[in-house]
Amino acid sequence: MKRNILLLSVVFSGLVILNVETKAQSTFACKVDGDDFSGKVADAVQVNMGKENFIQIRTQNENKGMHLYIKLTKLNAGLPLTLKYVPQSAENQAAPDAEVIWVPDPEQPQWNTIEGELVVTSFDPASKTIAGNFNFVVEKAEYGSKTKKTLEVEEGKFQIAQYKIEEPVKK
Repeated sequence: MKRNILLLSVVFSGLVILNVETKAQSTFACKVDGDDFSGKVADAVQVNMGKENFIQIRTQNENKGMHLYIKLTKLNAGLPLTLKYVPQSAENQAAPDAEVIWVPDPEQPQWNTIEGELVVTSFDPASKTIAGNFNFVVEKAEYGSKTKKTLEVEEGKFQIAQYKIEEPVKK
């Protein structure tokens, strides 16, 4: 009898731990041109690009991928916080505050953001968690084409359980 109670308590404890770990998973979903895209978060990492730090979220679903970039220096204000995409120009040398890159086929050109916004609904730098919503318009990067193809990336939602910090390359 005591052995059965011990076995049951071990099994119950294992189920509780598994349930807690399942709830702590990262999630990422949106609609691309009206179709559902739910990508598995391949990685979420704080990266340095140029003079700026970003949280980079890379997702994958079969052969399709999506990359979301969020400028870290903008996350110091109160929440919710809206970050609008502003294209880089000759006057504006800074990288956009937020953007998405759509890669429906790794053998074809990617689709880059041309407008949109991301709303950060929660952010905790101590536990390295971030969540929010986004809507963007992306354009296919085709050179020499006069007609530009665009798609809407809508109803985006993400929740990152814990992003990593990229270690600087030692020279």
